[in-house]
Amino acid sequence: MDFFFVSDHLALDFAATLTWRTTHPIDLLAEPTDLAAWATQAGLTDHPGRVSRAALDRARQVREAIYRTAVAAERGADAAVADVRLIRECARGPQVVVALKSLGEVERRGGVDEVLATVATRAGELFGGDDRHLVRVCAGAECTRLFLDRSRAGNRRWCDKLACGSRANAAAYRRRKSGALASGSAQAGPYDT
Repeated sequence: MDFFFVSDHLALDFAATLTWRTTHPIDLLAEPTDLAAWATQAGLTDHPGRVSRAALDRARQVREAIYRTAVAAERGADAAVADVRLIRECARGPQVVVALKSLGEVERRGGVDEVLATVATRAGELFGGDDRHLVRVCAGAECTRLFLDRSRAGNRRWCDKLACGSRANAAAYRRRKSGALASGSAQAGPYDT
């Protein structure tokens, strides 16, 4: 499985491993091997090792705490105390270790516990800093992905211009086109009898 990293923040990309939350949720972390694949594709660790079912369950709990906290940040509301506590406790663990192998090459070492601690630490940095004000929910009709709006004007609407943005623009075009056709057919032309 290929994961997408378009949120401009590791913790928000992790939260996006449960997609389409409000319409037809799909858990991209369905199996322990999915979590290992995400950690590798995210560039967190080269070899996450074996992931247990218990570790996967813990990862999902952390993911949901991150998601709920991000939504609270986006709304300017207070985060749930239990979610903040879970993120903080998870971040206390040892982090992924990045070691220089040679010029232009690093090795990333850590298992699932280190991966989760690193994700939780990054989440804590995000929610504890000014970037929390940049958290947005995608404006796509069914998309529930969160992202950081670093646009100059602060008006980015979609998690990904090529996915959700393109779908929204195509739908708007179809609505305009069908509206123009409907209003055009209602008006008789000069040669219609």
